[in-house]
Amino acid sequence: MIEYIKNIRKLVGHERILYVGACVFVHQDGKLLLQKRLDNGCWCSAGGGTELGETIEETARRELLEETGLSANTLELLGIFSGKELFYTYPNGDMVGNVSVAYLCEDFSGDLIRQTDETSDLRWFPIDEIPENISSPDKPAFARCLEVLNERATHRQISDFVIEPVDAHRNYVNQQIKESWGGPLIASKGVLHDTRTHNGFVAVSKNDVVGYILYNTVDGDCEITVLESLFERQGIGSALVNTVIHVAKETGCNRIWLVTTNDNTHAIRFYQRFGFSLLAVHINAMEEARKLKPQIPLTGEDNLPIAHEFEFEISLVSCGEKCEW
Repeated sequence: MIEYIKNIRKLVGHERILYVGACVFVHQDGKLLLQKRLDNGCWCSAGGGTELGETIEETARRELLEETGLSANTLELLGIFSGKELFYTYPNGDMVGNVSVAYLCEDFSGDLIRQTDETSDLRWFPIDEIPENISSPDKPAFARCLEVLNERATHRQISDFVIEPVDAHRNYVNQQIKESWGGPLIASKGVLHDTRTHNGFVAVSKNDVVGYILYNTVDGDCEITVLESLFERQGIGSALVNTVIHVAKETGCNRIWLVTTNDNTHAIRFYQRFGFSLLAVHINAMEEARKLKPQIPLTGEDNLPIAHEFEFEISLVSCGEKCEW
């Protein structure tokens, strides 16, 4: 505890006081460095209170060095967090209202050294495997940090990727479909599909899946049942669709078709730019779809009601040799 806080405590006891400090989230290669507090057993970032006469950034650098052995070469401001959500009572009964200035550090030097007076562990966690017991004063800044890192990952520039059959990546694709569509079952035009039985392809960049497509062929018609590009505007979706078109032509299919919902304006624009024709709009089709799959939400992108199905197609008979874009 810093000296002037000790002096304040002598006067006010356990009463709540304003406590200003800084915290630093260290990120490298998709992992965050967290430390486990001795007082509450929860995980947190590096950080602590500001000394009198010290700037907030000086606090952040000092605390990071003291608690981890790392020196911050650069610090990026994530935000300033305060309010009742940051009220905290220490195990000894001392109450504080935290004002926390949070930083992200991705450029650092030094070797990890755990400071044992306040922490019991120091560990790197993948950002999709963060422990649940995050120390409560850290949670708002933590949420902002993950939001920033996930947004950057989404807009990551993919320099190159290869298209592979889905088989070796089936478990990953199944999990992604569960997260994006609420499970393996997909409804289209009054039919419920189990996507786990569908053929497909994935786009892979540096051993990471960056997009996937699944399709189902019935009576010479090839339906694209799922298409997701994890990184936008980098040609991933187009490459996946072209791969399915090539397979559909080779197997003698008459057309490629799909449905998407009225709220998915991004997909509607993509398919039209790609060269799909709008074949039909199935008004209120989602009422029937929800009878097959009740967990389909009522609203979707931009809070638009999910009500209608838009059916698109590319005729493989009429397009001749020019079936790739």
